[in-house]
Amino acid sequence: MDEVGGVDRSEQLMRDGTPVGRFHRYDAAPPSAELFEVLVSLESAVEQILTDLPGWNLTTTDEVLADALVERGAVPTRHYSLMTIDLSAQASWMHIAPSNAAYDIRPLSPDAEIPDEVIGLVRSAYPLGHPDEEIGSDGAILADIRHALAGRRLGPLMDSSALVFDGGRPVGLVLVNRVPGAAPTGGPWITDVCRDPDPRYAGLGRTLIVRALSICRAAGESSVSLAVTQGNIASQIYDALGFALVATTRKVRLPG
Repeated sequence: MDEVGGVDRSEQLMRDGTPVGRFHRYDAAPPSAELFEVLVSLESAVEQILTDLPGWNLTTTDEVLADALVERGAVPTRHYSLMTIDLSAQASWMHIAPSNAAYDIRPLSPDAEIPDEVIGLVRSAYPLGHPDEEIGSDGAILADIRHALAGRRLGPLMDSSALVFDGGRPVGLVLVNRVPGAAPTGGPWITDVCRDPDPRYAGLGRTLIVRALSICRAAGESSVSLAVTQGNIASQIYDALGFALVATTRKVRLPG
C-alpha cells in the first residue's frame, strides 16, 4: 500500500474482492474518507460505504453520491469550493506590493513548537456563526495543527508555512502541505490560513497567501490549490489573486 508523508493515498473500499470506491484516508477523530470516487454502480458504493465506514466523515465532488448518502441518513456538514492557481501564468498576485506592516513572520518546520496561544487565534478567526466555526476542543485544535506539521494530515509540510507574531502573540497562520498527486486535488495545498480579526491585521491573510505563492513559484511549483467553505468571504480574496474554481466538494457525516 502506497504511503506518502504518512498519509495513505491509495485506500480502496472493497466488496466481494472488487473495489467499489477509492479515497484519501485522513486518520482524524472521526476518520475521514477524502475525495471519495465511485468505481462501480452508485447503489453498490452507497451500501458498502454505509457498511464499512459508519460514523466517518466523507467528502466527494460527486453530487449524486452525496445526495444518495444524505437520503440514507448521512448529515451534510459543509460545501466547499475547490480552487487552484496556475503559478506559471501572469496573475494579479504577482503585482501586489509587500505589506508595510512590520509582521514577525516565522517559517514553520515539522518539529516547530506551537504555543498554546494559537488556540485563541484559531477560535477568534473562526468564531460561532462563521462558515468554518471552530467547535473542537483546545486539544483537538492543537492536534490538528501538529498533524499538519508532521505530515499526517494531508502530506509533508512545505516551507511556505508560517506563523506570525505581534509582541510574542500569534496573530496569523498559514499551513501548506504537499498532497500526493497533481492539482487540483494534489500538489502544494493551502491547508489553512487565518488571522486575528482585529482591524489592525487587515490584509495579513492575503500577505501570507502571496508569500506562500511566491515561495512555491520560486521553488518551481506549477500550481497551488485549496478548498474554501462556500459562504466564506475569503473566497473573494482567492478570486482576486487569480485562483480558479475547478469543482465543488460536499462533506457529510455518515450514520453509525
